Amino acid sequence: MPAETAAAQRRCVALVTQGCKVNQYETQVLREGFLARGWTEVPFGREADLTVINSCTVTAGSDRDLRKLVGRARRASPAGRVIVAGCRPEVDPAGCAGLAGVDRIVGNARKLDLPAAATDGGWERLAGGGARPAMAPVTGLAGRSRPILKVQDGCDLRCSYCIVPLARGPARSRPAADVLAVARRLESGGYREVVLSGIQLGLYRDPAPPGRGLADLLAYLLAGTRRLRLRLGSLLPRHVTPDLIALFRDEPARLCPHFHVSLQSGDDGVLAAMRRPYRREEYRDLLARLVAELDDPCLGTDVIVGFPGEDAAAFARTRDFLASLPLAYGHVFPFSPRPGTEAARLLDDVPHADKARRGHVLRDLLAAGGRAYRARQAGRTLRVVIERRLADGRWLGTSGNYQRVVLAAPALRGGGRDASPLGAGDLVAASVTGVEGSRLTARADAGREAAGGAP
Repeated sequence: MPAETAAAQRRCVALVTQGCKVNQYETQVLREGFLARGWTEVPFGREADLTVINSCTVTAGSDRDLRKLVGRARRASPAGRVIVAGCRPEVDPAGCAGLAGVDRIVGNARKLDLPAAATDGGWERLAGGGARPAMAPVTGLAGRSRPILKVQDGCDLRCSYCIVPLARGPARSRPAADVLAVARRLESGGYREVVLSGIQLGLYRDPAPPGRGLADLLAYLLAGTRRLRLRLGSLLPRHVTPDLIALFRDEPARLCPHFHVSLQSGDDGVLAAMRRPYRREEYRDLLARLVAELDDPCLGTDVIVGFPGEDAAAFARTRDFLASLPLAYGHVFPFSPRPGTEAARLLDDVPHADKARRGHVLRDLLAAGGRAYRARQAGRTLRVVIERRLADGRWLGTSGNYQRVVLAAPALRGGGRDASPLGAGDLVAASVTGVEGSRLTARADAGREAAGGAP
């Protein structure tokens, strides 16, 4: 076939992701599936034969954003197909299909079949439900020096405000042998850190004997790889077990001392109404153990303000509780009732203005915790994965303890005549020299790759 004919027949796909790290991972599965079948990826917002929006539906804001994404896709590609895939079609298929500009919707159960269906026209394979998507392997993650590795999907909890179990189905886990195979592939591709992710990561249970839990999976990955650094996604307090903490204590060079432990409220009455499986003192005790047993770990959380029944006294308890915790960052969300959840049937009795004010108070409090944590890093040596070059010539990366670090240039790797400039994906030891807003500044230690137990 002449080259100009092949070029004319080459099809273009645009991909865009809403929401969580699991969605980001699954978009990469789609990307690799399209590229393997001869498609060319173009940036979202450019004209494409096919645009796939891998959707989220956790909040009302994500639904509003979806409408905007569909409109943008349709304007960019008047003659192309626009497909909405993922969580939104699972929970509201009629509403999703009714969005102006949408040609087809595909739920989580079938979305990974999209590359094959779009290539050979077998759209009928996308119909119906059935098994949830396989946890297909990837070779990397576009635009990321720290790729995500999905090891778990679904959730068996029934938090009263959460639509995720409906969108994602029951908890299920990827076999540990499969996880190790992908980790090795990523390591051989030059990656130095992977982020283990799941919808409810702490529910990981290897379906193959001996039924490894999360701590056992980490130990298995450490034994089966040589240089990879491992980071965990969000966890519930009860899933941060003594065995897991002990493993982090014993492997400081390869396990990132960073724990994102969801809280949602610091008031026990609100936690009960949310159906969260812990109470505030359990949460406090866990963070105290992490600080006592690990070397200044970075601790983060999520909080919802304005949940039904959160009166001024309940909010004050949450505020004071957060102020007492060693948190370095947090995400604060106003309560948004989701149809299909228990909380959607409750009276949304906190005015919008109060939600906004409470959110502002908690964000300021958590920001102060972040400033205090960054100030403590002065003079430390951190292990940083380089991610990109800044306009001023410096490098930006992420440390093991989840700090954004700006490295002075030029910085070298290797030693002697073999010294060469740093590049994206490198893991280096860096001495912290100061704080620049929400980032640390540091000097890369030339002549050696990061080693030892620094975070």
